[in-house]
Amino acid sequence: MEDDYNRKRMEDARRARDLAEEFAVRERWTRTELIRFQQRQLDSIVRHAVKHSPFYKKLYRSVPMDGPVAIETLPVIDKRTVMDNFDRVVTDARLKLGHLYDYMDNLSRDDYYMGEYRVLTTSGSTGLKGVFIFDREAWIHILASINRATSMMGLSPLKRMRIASIGANSPLHLSYRRAVSMDFGFHDYRRLEASWRIDDLVRDLNAFQPEYLHTYSSVASLLAVERKARRLRIQPKVIITSAELLTDTMRKTIQKAWNVIPFKSYSTTEGILGIECRYHNGIHIFEDLGIVEVVDEKNKPVPDGSPGMKILFTNLYQYTQPVIRYEISDMVTISSETCPCGCPFQRIVSIEGRNDDILYLEGLKDTSVAIPPFVFHGVIALFRDIIEYQIIHRDDGLHFRFVLSERSKREETGLLFKNRMRQELEMFQVICPNIHIKFIDHIERDPQKMGKIKLVISDIQR
Repeated sequence: MEDDYNRKRMEDARRARDLAEEFAVRERWTRTELIRFQQRQLDSIVRHAVKHSPFYKKLYRSVPMDGPVAIETLPVIDKRTVMDNFDRVVTDARLKLGHLYDYMDNLSRDDYYMGEYRVLTTSGSTGLKGVFIFDREAWIHILASINRATSMMGLSPLKRMRIASIGANSPLHLSYRRAVSMDFGFHDYRRLEASWRIDDLVRDLNAFQPEYLHTYSSVASLLAVERKARRLRIQPKVIITSAELLTDTMRKTIQKAWNVIPFKSYSTTEGILGIECRYHNGIHIFEDLGIVEVVDEKNKPVPDGSPGMKILFTNLYQYTQPVIRYEISDMVTISSETCPCGCPFQRIVSIEGRNDDILYLEGLKDTSVAIPPFVFHGVIALFRDIIEYQIIHRDDGLHFRFVLSERSKREETGLLFKNRMRQELEMFQVICPNIHIKFIDHIERDPQKMGKIKLVISDIQR
């Protein structure tokens, strides 16, 4: 059994390497060639879903199938819909959600469910966990995308490196599973957990001395502070951030600590994949693997250069659990301008957070006023001694939890921040709520949510 397990993992890695070469050809396509390919893949995935998924067969019963599929005519679905109909969504009738939950309770390593599937969950940071199934072909696309990202950053996938990956604590989560799947002996991998205390991460990284560091944005920022304090003594050549919003302050802190510009990546368990190239002009979305529609709150497309309220995502390589026009709450801005690297893929040039990060405050005219998350991030960025934070909206006001680089500045920082935050909110014509500040030593990371930190939380029912 162990020999078969290792053989299959090595075979997946080999096939991923071959597929990455095909990916490289697509990166030299014209925009027209890319759009044609997307249409062919969309037609294929939709027809497969209608034929093999009872859920999609019913959902698309009035959608014309005698010609190219018009994506804008397809209904929008969300995580709740997928989970409520899981057994009917999947195209393999053997897959049952109840059985999967039993399997997930005992999952270890890079195991295959029924010998052919990998099972993952989302973090549940928005209140509902999703379960997603990847057949071997789909997972090979994920692994090939890692090789593509390496090449787009200007590195050779054939160069052996010491790679430290800091992410989730469970093989059910994407950050963990990718690292384990890639750890088949070629690179020297060290997997650490984002929920560990910073002292433990520092000690382990000092011993390992990674050349390549992949972690959450907030963790990279904290490690940069440790580097500045000379407790962390590593000099990675490549730093990649993912899973959380990378604020301008975080990016500058990381760059100053190591004199390395971090690469921003973007990925979701549902299948969106993207990376910055060496020009750092935004995150190239791997559009040959998925269609990303940036839309407003009514699912209408927004023009390039304008922020959307959410994303509608269609996975073009996932046939076992089709993800078609699936709602993701990330608020992004897309650019179609040509990148100097020549890649035809559109770029995410701004990520504002998630639409559930928007806080609604009482306006001066008895109306509710939406305050986007960048308002808070922008004010906090003015205070260099704030190295970690979290914002919670409750009935009694706004609660700011701060970790400072210098504890002696607590009183001064608190007073200045309250005044500056009030000024900013008053510009939005709102009744400024009470502002509460709590200084803490560190923010606990929940292992059940991949160790990620949600920066903005609302406890208010709208």
